[in-house]
Amino acid sequence: MIPQQFIDDLLRRVDVVEVVGQHVQLKRAGANYSGLCPFHAEKSPSFTVSPSKQFYHCFGCGAHGTALGFLIEHLGLPFPQAVEDLARRVGLEVPRQANDIDPEQKRQETDRRTRLKSMLLEAAKFYQRRLKDSPHAIEYLKKRGLSGEVAAQYHLGYSPEGWQPLQSVFGDYANKDLVDAGLVIEGEAGKRYDRFRDRIMFPILNPRGEVLGFGARTLGADEPKYLNSPETPVFSKGYELYGVFEGRAAIRETGQVWVVEGYMDVVALAQHGLGHAVATLGTATTPQHLQALLRLSDHVVFMFDGDNAGRRAAARALETALPFASEKNRIDFAFLPHEHDPDSFVREHGAQALKDWVAKAKPLSAWLIDLAAEDQPLELPEGRAAAASEAQRLLGLMQANALCAQIAREIARRFDVSEASVIGTATALSGLAVTGASNRHRDDRNPYSRHREPEGRGGPRPQWQSAPRRTPPVIRPLAERALQLIVRCPQWAHEIDPEAQALLDDTQAALLTWIKTHAPAGAQTSFAVLHEAALAAGRERGPEEVRLFIKLARPDAALEQLVEENLALAHEELTSAIGRMKLRALQEEASRLAALAESDPEARAQLATLHQKIHSLKA
Repeated sequence: MIPQQFIDDLLRRVDVVEVVGQHVQLKRAGANYSGLCPFHAEKSPSFTVSPSKQFYHCFGCGAHGTALGFLIEHLGLPFPQAVEDLARRVGLEVPRQANDIDPEQKRQETDRRTRLKSMLLEAAKFYQRRLKDSPHAIEYLKKRGLSGEVAAQYHLGYSPEGWQPLQSVFGDYANKDLVDAGLVIEGEAGKRYDRFRDRIMFPILNPRGEVLGFGARTLGADEPKYLNSPETPVFSKGYELYGVFEGRAAIRETGQVWVVEGYMDVVALAQHGLGHAVATLGTATTPQHLQALLRLSDHVVFMFDGDNAGRRAAARALETALPFASEKNRIDFAFLPHEHDPDSFVREHGAQALKDWVAKAKPLSAWLIDLAAEDQPLELPEGRAAAASEAQRLLGLMQANALCAQIAREIARRFDVSEASVIGTATALSGLAVTGASNRHRDDRNPYSRHREPEGRGGPRPQWQSAPRRTPPVIRPLAERALQLIVRCPQWAHEIDPEAQALLDDTQAALLTWIKTHAPAGAQTSFAVLHEAALAAGRERGPEEVRLFIKLARPDAALEQLVEENLALAHEELTSAIGRMKLRALQEEASRLAALAESDPEARAQLATLHQKIHSLKA
């Protein structure tokens, strides 16, 4: 394996303009260079190369990347050969990490994974045996309406009370593999105890039937109610789905797969003859989940509670699903009545009632339009304009295909705007525009893939209009907008003080720390170097912060123009976003204190201090 540090240094030395210029005739266009895109046929240049960012981008087909990415995409070179090519240009010798390519190390890693899976299987068998000996666990399952046949089909078990029940299974309870498999926790002073105690156990199997981890539900009022295995060398909840192995036959028979939120939902539906349901593992639906679902069936139905939390989850699932949606598959969204989840609905109303309810599920196109129109006064021009803008943003997440074109027409009809403006704005926001059979850049389909999808798959693409060069920026939450700017100008990460960083969510804060680590203060690390580091970290199972980086690094025509042409204004926008984040936090705290101030002198004093800070930020 080639060390990432060498790749970073290599990208600092090469000039993307020189590399691309050997294959594309480039002309100076302000601070950048432009030319005809080598990735799709065009008559007017929409391909730009930025010397300052060491990055190329096509506003026509969406292709973008570094000098290294260009050689991989344009010449079809394998990654190692592309690195060798660039290294020769600048007189460097490519080093190798011997340990990473050592067959013995690979064998040891394979052996380790095999050992962990074997331990997980033995634990699953132990939990199944103990379920038979636990009257209160059996009684709980019976109260939930589950039969012994379904419990056996899904390999349900019970983890006994006590600190170390698994010691009866694994003689060497001190074995490090038990911790690595997520079965045992090592506490203070090396004390060990079982991770799962007094819980119903749901083994999580991969499509081959191998046990990768567990979900566990408490039998009492203990928190958390559900507990998952941690991330391990064999298990990642962002990649796995519960019920895939057990439901494979039913999924084939019905021609569809239902996606629910909980383990109990899956087994309850199976109890009523609806075995084609799977569940995410306590996390939002990921692109990897979508890929797995569409391998199972070309008809996916997401099932959500009808309350606000369910609608928010459905909105997130929609954005994840849009890049995968096409005329070759069907993705629906079913919203249950507020008082029900799938488990309670099927127990109260029966399987046929749930089938009838799902038959009325909203197709992806309808949910996209409904979501865009939510809370907007469509009887007013302002409301229709706002709804159309949000619909165009969502449309921009799709690939350019027949379904996308049909949704664009429906958006135009529903919100009384021209179809041309819908398509034009959507393509500008996402880089969807194509003139023939070209696909989007690989990052939108799979952020970690280094290969473009073959052109022309599925027949000719619709003739999209060329994207306009000047478009309004996408409206984003303040924190995300600030990080968008920092991703493009990494040194700005060091200007974010602890007070501002504390306002970020966990993934955003981790991304800021990741950028600071890879772009030390004063190092002048370029966007191109960070982008390649992110791709390298995310080729397999990248952490959440790396996936967020790749998402925020996707081309944004208006933002690229702002950073290239007016860096001072971009920095001013960052400063403003941070200031507004702090102001909002202070105002929320002030509202809380105001409710207490009448009866609490300390709250009044804190409120006065907060008002001074708020006044200072507004000044």
